[in-house]
Order: sequence, then structure tokens, then C-alpha cells
Amino acid sequence: MSIRITGGLWRGRLLDVPGKGVRPTQDRVRAAIFSSMQDVIPGANVIDLFAGTGAFGLEALSRGASFACFVEKDPTVLSFLRKNVARFMCGGDVKRGDEDEAGRFMICRSDVMSFLGSSPDNGRADIIFADPPYDSDGGWTKKILFHLSRRSILNEKGYLIIESGAKSPPVEAGGWNISWERSYGETRVCVYKVRSSGLKDENLGRRTLSP
Repeated sequence: MSIRITGGLWRGRLLDVPGKGVRPTQDRVRAAIFSSMQDVIPGANVIDLFAGTGAFGLEALSRGASFACFVEKDPTVLSFLRKNVARFMCGGDVKRGDEDEAGRFMICRSDVMSFLGSSPDNGRADIIFADPPYDSDGGWTKKILFHLSRRSILNEKGYLIIESGAKSPPVEAGGWNISWERSYGETRVCVYKVRSSGLKDENLGRRTLSP
């Protein structure tokens, strides 16, 4: 499978992808997401959950995000993630601490639910992207929304983007609005906003994102 950055500084550059254990977000799906959020990305703090190859976080950095945190637990996949981040961010050299001196990225070897339960409750994340294993009942989405409802990791005007299988129904949850959702073949993307923040700016996604 060939995966590449679709826009920004590193547009067209390829990512290393393991032969198994990942299901990277398709280029066209990432391109659609970032096109709809082009005014939100510059300067944003991004968290890439179930990071895999790091495609989402690296795409965000390519398009002007200030910081990306990559969360991945699988040791084999993690080695590919480190290589990709190293090649794009550090000229091929990632220190074992998985964090660069300039403070532009961090790689966390962690289970996602453990990460969400222990991350600083400071509302600093502007965008959280999650690409969990596909399921048929929205179980992963429910867990993510539950954890984020208990802690203020995402700022009150931030975006939570969850990729799931198209056969899994959109999950409604107290305190959250679905800003928009689209299906692309076997993939569904839902963008959530904290309900108290209103729905003024997120309508840009409804207008510009095309299937």
C-alpha cells in the first residue's frame, strides 16, 4: 500500500507502511478532511491516536500545525512510526526519548485509553484524530467520547475526528455534537465538537467536504 502526504510542505512524500497491523487512512479521505479544515490547521496542537504510520499527525505538521503527539502501542508499527517521523522531522534521527528539542512532536508508546486517562487535563489539544480498529457497534467511538467527556484534553472549540467502518452507525453522545459525517467506501469520518461551544465555525465542514 502506498501512502503519501497530500498537501503542505511535504506534499507527495511517501510514508513507510508495515506489511500488516495497520489500516492507514486513505489519501483521498485525509485530503478531504484537511481541505475542510484548512483554516484550523495552522498553529494547531494535534493528537494522533492509534497513530500507525503517523500519516494524520505528519500531514497536520506539513500543513502548518505547531505540535503533534503520536500515540501508538504496537511495537512493530511503532518502529515504522518512528522512522517516518525521523525522516520528516529530524533528518532521519529520532532520539530514544521520542521528542524533539524544538517541541514540535512527541511519540507516546501507550494504549490509547490509558493515554486519555492520564494526559494533562489542560485543554491544549485543538484537534484529536482517532483511527481505531473498525467495529460494527461503535464501541471504540463510545470509549473515546467517554474518556474525553471526563477530562478536558480537547479545548472547548476543538475538533475530535473519528474514523470508523461505514457499517458502524454514527455514535450520539451527551455533551457532543456531530459537526459533519461522510462515508467513503468502507470508511466513515465523523467530526465531533463539544456541545457547549456551539456550531458556528464547524459548518465550514458541511459546506466544503464532498464525498
